[in-house]
Amino acid sequence: MDKLLASPIAHRGLHNAGLPENSMAAFVNAIENGYNIEIDVRLLKDGTVVVFHDSDTKRMTGKEGKISKLTLADIKGEEYLLPNGEHIPLLSELLELIDGKVGLLVELKSLNFLTFKLEKATYELIKGKQDWVFIQSFNPASIKWYNKHANEFIRGQLAIRPKNTFFNFIYFYTISGLSYMFGKYHFLAYDARGITYKRVAKLVQQKKIKLAIWTINDNEKLASAIEAKADLIIFEHITPDGFILKSTE
Repeated sequence: MDKLLASPIAHRGLHNAGLPENSMAAFVNAIENGYNIEIDVRLLKDGTVVVFHDSDTKRMTGKEGKISKLTLADIKGEEYLLPNGEHIPLLSELLELIDGKVGLLVELKSLNFLTFKLEKATYELIKGKQDWVFIQSFNPASIKWYNKHANEFIRGQLAIRPKNTFFNFIYFYTISGLSYMFGKYHFLAYDARGITYKRVAKLVQQKKIKLAIWTINDNEKLASAIEAKADLIIFEHITPDGFILKSTE
């Protein structure tokens, strides 16, 4: 896990107005600046793993379409280009680019509880790269799959603080209880808007796991992350020079 803790993590690459999120240009920018990288992966219709956040392509390409209905041929064509003219990256392309230069945190965008196609396809690509590739997901079942079938990988459970008090209570104890029991995750990646929540600090201490905070996009959230003694942060639109990493011992 040392590689993951070695530097702050650039959310969807080190992107800006000219370098779109989850683009190869944003990834190159992160590598050149020495930051670890966080990405999102989804599965195309033909089983190809792509680096893309949304389930729909409209926001990032300007063309309506469900990413799960597209093929590799569609992605490599001229209809679904990112704002800077790049093609939507393949996970295989990004792995080749990084090749251990920085750490890579892969978020599995999967709600599947039965077939685990994305989990399996991603594993086939990252197999043997556990020293610099790490896994996280909102889906506890994804974390459970990696715990059972690819236990060599460091795993993180993503969590958000629901606004509804009752649902908040149920959700948190599902994540902290059942999810940890089955997935045995190594870090909790928690929403920056909920980091003052006392149960988070208690869970991290009880389970002896690390705390990641996302997404730090202003100085106020950065200061809060430092105060919360976060082990790592996932950031965008700021330069996190003020973040002091805790000991990895």
